Amino acid sequence: MSDDLIIAQVSDMHIGASDVFFKGINVRQQFLKILKVLAKKRLDLLILSGDLAALEGEPEAYTWLKQVLETFPYPYILMAGNHDHVGRMQMIFDLPENDISQGMLYFSRKFSGKRLIFLDSASYRIPKRQLEWLSNELAMCEEPVLLFVHHPPLLCECQFMDERHPLQNIEEVWQTLDQFPQVEHIFCGHYHAEKTVMKNEKSIYITPSTVFQIDMDSPQFVIEHTKPGWRMIEWADNYMQTYVEYL
Repeated sequence: MSDDLIIAQVSDMHIGASDVFFKGINVRQQFLKILKVLAKKRLDLLILSGDLAALEGEPEAYTWLKQVLETFPYPYILMAGNHDHVGRMQMIFDLPENDISQGMLYFSRKFSGKRLIFLDSASYRIPKRQLEWLSNELAMCEEPVLLFVHHPPLLCECQFMDERHPLQNIEEVWQTLDQFPQVEHIFCGHYHAEKTVMKNEKSIYITPSTVFQIDMDSPQFVIEHTKPGWRMIEWADNYMQTYVEYL
């Protein structure tokens, strides 16, 4: 039996309340095309890492997503981004009550004997309550874990997003993360870009959007290209590799 865990991460789908175009992009159709590609791969898990909805957690968007994911052949996990609404996500997707505390969606899972931890940065912060929970979780496991959070927990040299929309308590978050060497790999979205950033022997992987990618060098909002992307992650006992693919 193989000991590897194969994950596909999709992020920033921005599904609207109806089948509308954004700057000429059919958002729903692009997502469906990606699901079709991923369904043909060998996967253990699909992670939708936040900003599932276009603006403010439109229930029509979640209802549509649930319907299309019902036919996807692999299990999936949902995370919250700053355009999501956890209460509506819980109601429509029937999320486990134990995964939600004070309106925040954060939890851990084990797949193939490997630990994955998911945080909620939808408020543009990772509040103290979550950081305390994270510390307790990590203190109880010495083995490596993969950490997933919508916002990158540091600035990433992407001018527009770093200046306008970064995580707001980066220093506090890093005070927690620095204590735990078992967190070497952190997977994020939010920035609509493909990038890997290193800090204190930790790698932060930013996954592109399924809609459009932002020019990292521009201080203004500029779309660099509209190729939808996703991230593949393969994690075994003796290695972890990850790469991005585009349609």
